[in-house]
Amino acid sequence: MKKLVKIQIAMAVSLLLAGGFFAFFIYHQLYNNLDDTSSVGGKEAGEIFYSKLDGMEVSKENQDVAPVGVMVENHVESRPQSGLSKAKIVYEFLAEADITRFLAVYDLSENLERIGPVRSARPYFIDIAREYRAIYAHSGGSPKALDILRDDDLVYNLDEFFGYNSGYFWRDDKRYAPHNLYTSSELLLKAKEHYDVLNYADLVSWKFKDGKSAAASNLEIKINYSDSPSYQVIWKYSSDSNMYERWQNNNRHVDDDGSIIEADNVIIQYAETEVLDEIGRKDIELIGEDKAVVFRDGLAILGRWQKKDTASRTVFYDENNNEIELNRGKTWVEVAPADLDVSY
Repeated sequence: MKKLVKIQIAMAVSLLLAGGFFAFFIYHQLYNNLDDTSSVGGKEAGEIFYSKLDGMEVSKENQDVAPVGVMVENHVESRPQSGLSKAKIVYEFLAEADITRFLAVYDLSENLERIGPVRSARPYFIDIAREYRAIYAHSGGSPKALDILRDDDLVYNLDEFFGYNSGYFWRDDKRYAPHNLYTSSELLLKAKEHYDVLNYADLVSWKFKDGKSAAASNLEIKINYSDSPSYQVIWKYSSDSNMYERWQNNNRHVDDDGSIIEADNVIIQYAETEVLDEIGRKDIELIGEDKAVVFRDGLAILGRWQKKDTASRTVFYDENNNEIELNRGKTWVEVAPADLDVSY
């Protein structure tokens, strides 16, 4: 009997020890899972990753996604456009005469079925695309632009005009050419895979700030690219949303699906501009520095822009030579000739 009791006691002690070890093991695992940097849902626990394009929170694998720049026209017959409202960054320049054109920059997380109408390249748009090491989607271009793209190694030339790239675009037979060429997120992703351009970790990000402090302001920014209302731009600040709403030709600017076009930041970038020929083609100087005004939170921040060389990012500084922090979200850069009529 005593031997049986001893066996039972030994078994009980063993069970207690095993249970204690098991409890310690579970606690240790739970503690480590809460405290370590293991991946949870594509994000490192305790870490936050931000897009280098717009400063918005993203998963770790999307932090360094290579961008795509698409030439989108703004001729009156091209309106309404498709996909402009979803672009992370948009640049507007004068193209021919008083007609403006856009370079819309995407990371293709937008899943857009239509982007366009797509039009031709100009040298100064290539200057911007170089900053992003982007896939540069367009259809043909000015003679100088095509010469640049022929030997350029800072952008990936996705030119619809040449047959080997035509599969990444299509024409909408419900609109008249040349205002009917489109692409999509799906096709551009296929182009990135084809050219093996998926990530670009060295893209220099602008500085972004946390939080927004909307001003009680009725600010309007008026940019008269033309004497005609068709190319007169107004950005109207809304203190309710702390956003800038885009108007042109005295109408709210919307995409063809009804999406309104608005921005968290609007930048006026002044640049020396020269008319080259009777068509109105232009040379716009984007390397060096000149004046700039950054609109954020209903305020106008006076300063300058600087682009050190062909490959570097354009950076915006205030009057104290500090880089200006932007709001996280969409940014529109309005590139204006030095003598253009801009008021606010």
